[in-house]
Amino acid sequence: MRRACVVGASRGLGLALAKHLARRGDAVLCAARTPTAALAELERDFPHSVTVLQMDVTDAPSVADAAERAQGILASPGRPPGLELLCHTAGLLQDKSRGVIPENGLHRLDPEAIHYTFAVNVLGPLMVLKHFAPLLKASETEGPLVPQAPKSTAVFYSARVGSIGDNVTGGWYSYRSSKAALNQVVRTASVELARHRVCCFALHPGTVDTDLTRAFARARSKYTVQDVDEAAENHLAIIASRRMEHAGRFFDWRAEEIPW
Repeated sequence: MRRACVVGASRGLGLALAKHLARRGDAVLCAARTPTAALAELERDFPHSVTVLQMDVTDAPSVADAAERAQGILASPGRPPGLELLCHTAGLLQDKSRGVIPENGLHRLDPEAIHYTFAVNVLGPLMVLKHFAPLLKASETEGPLVPQAPKSTAVFYSARVGSIGDNVTGGWYSYRSSKAALNQVVRTASVELARHRVCCFALHPGTVDTDLTRAFARARSKYTVQDVDEAAENHLAIIASRRMEHAGRFFDWRAEEIPW
């Protein structure tokens, strides 16, 4: 039984990933700021392998408390508490209640909205790395490792618009900048974690049929829209195929590399 943690598991792609992991027999920690009825149902369906963790990635003590609780949950006789997989899907593009919108011009920039976007998209992943890295390092994968296979993997969901090299249309200042910062976080952490045979990389999920993309129907009409369950299955296949040589790199949903 592999041990996994999905951050942002309350809905959409995070929830779909958690369901796939549970159905294939993994022990799954489902971290969410506001646990939903769907998560409660998943926990009921898999009472021995799914645990819901309340965690707000913008609140460092909340992340620290969740990591401490995770350590206790993952402890088992003869096996150190560790994680073989961390999927960080939590992110923010729009929250009108906080004034967070994808800005289409400099005149739309709002300092408070920018601060909150960075709190979710950059500070959140940093705090998760800080407090969950010991669990990734402590992993002891059962069975022999194939050459260059990581003993654990940390994947952070980024976005193609965070690529500086791929930016030809402009706009979306806060989201682009926060995802570019996230990419640097992933790249930097990958160097440190590689010493412990942890593969850390960034993944652009593409356009998935979730509430997030439905709010931008006009934009998403230009792209292939993936079914959320099929996307989750595909992403897990990509994750399973990554080796240590892929650490610190940025891939899309076709497993093709994206320029920084």
